[in-house]
Amino acid sequence: MKKYMYIIIILIIFIPLYAMTSLYEKSHVQKTIYVVSMTPDEMTSALSDGKITGFISWEPYPAKAVADGYGRYLVNSKDIWNNHPECVMAVSEYVKDEDTIMALIWVHIKSTRFINDPPNREKVLEYGSEFTGVDKSTASEAINNTVYIEFPDMNEMKTGFEILNKAGGFNKDLSSIGYNNQDNFLSSIIQDKYYNEVRNKLDANPKWTPAAVNGSLKFGLIHNDIHSLGIYVAQKEGYFEKVGLIQDKNIFFLKFRNGMAITNAFTQREVDAAVFGATPVLRYAINDNGKIHIITGVNTGGTSLVVKADSNIRSLDDMSGKTIATPGFGSIQDVIMRKMFEGFEIKTI
Repeated sequence: MKKYMYIIIILIIFIPLYAMTSLYEKSHVQKTIYVVSMTPDEMTSALSDGKITGFISWEPYPAKAVADGYGRYLVNSKDIWNNHPECVMAVSEYVKDEDTIMALIWVHIKSTRFINDPPNREKVLEYGSEFTGVDKSTASEAINNTVYIEFPDMNEMKTGFEILNKAGGFNKDLSSIGYNNQDNFLSSIIQDKYYNEVRNKLDANPKWTPAAVNGSLKFGLIHNDIHSLGIYVAQKEGYFEKVGLIQDKNIFFLKFRNGMAITNAFTQREVDAAVFGATPVLRYAINDNGKIHIITGVNTGGTSLVVKADSNIRSLDDMSGKTIATPGFGSIQDVIMRKMFEGFEIKTI
């Protein structure tokens, strides 16, 4: 009888322990996400055809996939990473004229405040639709997912730098290019001097306008990127003209497919200023010794992960073993993806 009692006691003790161990082991099974590089147009086609499970792109491509019925939002970047770096306005170090820099910042602040002013909502939706070629409802969804800002959050820029550095995004040590540390580098590349001056003058007098630009400017932006809406708003509201920049006379707007194409254009001196992702700017400055400065923020949020509308995926954990597309390694969407899938093994295919 005692023998059976011992067996029962052992079973009572060890069966729960075994079950708990099994559950612990299952919860720590390595999760994996497979990542392929595509243009946003390629992503939408691949998701529609079921060749990928999801994609991470700038708006309005996610909103359009949802509006067209084959996509469904899973995560928006602003919901998993508050104030994360996204697009910025950068100028070449060859732009020496302070009036030009002040004018660009003034234009940016004016257009950002116009976008964020609730009475302008209908006009902003019209501009968003015209700029991206989607209907107003889709533009509204895309704009709702995007937060338009005047200057980037420095703490979150540091986080973005660290994520990209950990992923092997930089091919040089900061010390080898003359910087003591990360803070020293970021404070050199991200300059707030002119922004603070323009903002303070506008806050004191909303009607203040800087000196007119004397010269010409080539300005780059990414095709169909709702993040750059402020540039279109500035064109439509006449802000560029108020600082002496007349389209196709002394300012020329050039569209590119991604941030890498813009950094190549900076190298060839085909653009003087541009709006594009923060992390391509950082990579360009370090990897290519790019002569460039960030002078304003543009947005946070506005990057989304969409999955097939009829899939059974309801959480990021459900993405394990699946394939998604991003615009490419080192893009801000790639960095957001790495933040989004922390704890996953990320495999590029």
